[in-house]
Amino acid sequence: MNQPLVSVLMPCYNAEKYVEDAIRSILEQTYANLEIVAINDCSKDNTRDILLRLASEDKRVKVYDNEANLKLIKTLNKGIDLCGGEYIARMDADDIALPERIEKEVRFLEENRDHDIVSTLFYAFPLDNPGKRSLHHSPLKDDELRAYLLFKSGICHPAVMIRKRVFTELGLSFEAEYLHVEDYALWSKALYKTKLANVGEPLLLYRVHPTQVSSLHEQLQLDNKKKVFKIHCQALGLPTTDEFLNIYAAVAECVPEEASYDELDRCEEFILSLIEQNKKQGFCNQQYLEKMLSIHWLRLCANSRIGVPVVRFLKKSKMYRRVHYTNRDMAIFYFKCIFKIKYKESLIYKIVFR
Repeated sequence: MNQPLVSVLMPCYNAEKYVEDAIRSILEQTYANLEIVAINDCSKDNTRDILLRLASEDKRVKVYDNEANLKLIKTLNKGIDLCGGEYIARMDADDIALPERIEKEVRFLEENRDHDIVSTLFYAFPLDNPGKRSLHHSPLKDDELRAYLLFKSGICHPAVMIRKRVFTELGLSFEAEYLHVEDYALWSKALYKTKLANVGEPLLLYRVHPTQVSSLHEQLQLDNKKKVFKIHCQALGLPTTDEFLNIYAAVAECVPEEASYDELDRCEEFILSLIEQNKKQGFCNQQYLEKMLSIHWLRLCANSRIGVPVVRFLKKSKMYRRVHYTNRDMAIFYFKCIFKIKYKESLIYKIVFR
């Protein structure tokens, strides 16, 4: 395997508790030809001092300071220009890369020259308990990832490795228009220009904070997701009206906007139209798309708040595929139907199923 230079891009802001562990997890990689581009974004704690100490210990650590607090998107774009490697690996200042992460990502990109972006599966763990891990899956192959990315990001951002040509030749970047979903927007634009994949094993420990973006900025994140969905609509020849994007978002989130059969009808019509569009264009793996949308259909009905009568509505649909549902899926479905449970708002649901 060739040993191209890898630039590990790590924005840092008030990360004194975790940044040393994050950087050491990169320095201790089995792949050694790398640099760490650590950008201190005007931290108010001891982050900068820790970075400078680590840089004095290992010349591969390069520390840069923002003169003003640029926040994540501008810092990432600044960092891309500072990266000298053929490959840019992302890393967050509070996560931990497992020892073979960089080596296995480089090997994948060296062996698959038609792919420009690769990430990995990952373990999520609570803020201060790395021993309590939950494995997160995403599709591995490009044709399945294309289907998955129609609705959510299947690329773990802090585990990703990207050929620098994605930015220098394909003209992509992280864009402020897509605040809080800037990575999802980048993957969504990239998949129309190149191929993406995931290594089929967890190679990152991802720290989960109680003040995650998805909790603090949920509505803004959803609004900007609709802008990402618009990227796909424009590429696939689908409508881009607000009404259509609202239905698209309801299907993506598996949460109907209102508790009515008419709303479910609109969601089902969207699902069937997307399947037919893919049959014509061959954009993604048809079998995977239909399986995924069948599961979305089950969850839409489960979250409809209509009650037990929705069971019959579910089963008469072309999208009802019992073979795709686990027994747990069906138990959750019936539980939600009986109690007309609102999505994410039921304590009893969390006690029983979480």
